[in-house]
Amino acid sequence: MIVIAASGRNPFRAYALLFGDSGLIPGGAAWRREFAELLIKSAMYIATGLSVALAFKGGLFNIGAEGQFWVGAIVATFFGYWAPVAHTFGAMYVALGSFGWIAQLLHGAICIIMGMLAGGAWAAVAGYLYVKRGVNIVIGTIMLNWIAWFLITSWLAIGPMTPPSQTFTSGTFYVADTAKLLRIMMPTRLNTSILLVLLAAYATWFLLYKTTVGYEIRAIGYTANIGMEAPRAQGINIGRRILQLMFFSGALAALGGSFFILGLQYQFPNTATMGYGWTGIGVALIGQSEPLGVVLAGLFIGALRTGATSMQIANIPKTFSNIIEGMAVGFIALQVAVRYYLVKILQRRRTRTDPPADQEAIA
Repeated sequence: MIVIAASGRNPFRAYALLFGDSGLIPGGAAWRREFAELLIKSAMYIATGLSVALAFKGGLFNIGAEGQFWVGAIVATFFGYWAPVAHTFGAMYVALGSFGWIAQLLHGAICIIMGMLAGGAWAAVAGYLYVKRGVNIVIGTIMLNWIAWFLITSWLAIGPMTPPSQTFTSGTFYVADTAKLLRIMMPTRLNTSILLVLLAAYATWFLLYKTTVGYEIRAIGYTANIGMEAPRAQGINIGRRILQLMFFSGALAALGGSFFILGLQYQFPNTATMGYGWTGIGVALIGQSEPLGVVLAGLFIGALRTGATSMQIANIPKTFSNIIEGMAVGFIALQVAVRYYLVKILQRRRTRTDPPADQEAIA
């Protein structure tokens, strides 16, 4: 509020517009549309947030969710329009009649699965370089981000995947109708992406806390800063688990990319801009790297992004919502720093007050 007031604008009106038009508060003629847009955006932020959070649990900073998001998006686009697949499910849709939605489910599932496999494989490259060549995971994923981005936007999306009758500025082929995610609240654009990402959040929680793989991933994460002797002593194959972790993490980011295409754009647009993966880092931090926390944080960020457009009515730049996001992440980081230094202070006091072990033995 201080920042907005210092700029000479009314902070109360700004916040009323921000949260009143975010879709969080029922009421108003446009509430259904705003609520739908909130959930559509949140689904993508939750997916990338889960990606980063899962890597955090294993002691890795997967800053490559951005590239993995776009790899998933372009692969989902390809399988959405590729003639052999599109024609098969198109014929199935006609043959099934009133049950044509089954063809939509199957075609959409194939696009999503292939996108997730591609995104997971892309992330696993960074995992392999880390395990086998000692390449820092942050450096490896950043490099792969830009490789993916320019490979897609400077070649695939303006070359082999562009209709011959269109210019390079038009984007790729559109996906078939059978590849589009089913709408669940007409006449809005709300689709099954929000249901799928909630299922992904549950699957992430189950993987982390109910499986042996998840236990070993968390064990690696707990000791990441002090060495891997403890996990090795337990017989954990650290290299294999890191590769699996990066694959799962990349697949979750790619899930968000599939939502972007199959539920929102229906093609890979040449106007696509980076940001979904970077936002996922903030979502993971705000959500404390816990699946439920990530879901709530994703909804929070989605609400800010949905309501930010209305702030411009009050002549307030929509980028002020980014300040709110940054402050939320900053407070989380401050909390972690305070906790870290409190532990250090307590350890020093304990060291000063506790007698040495040899004196205890003499006593």
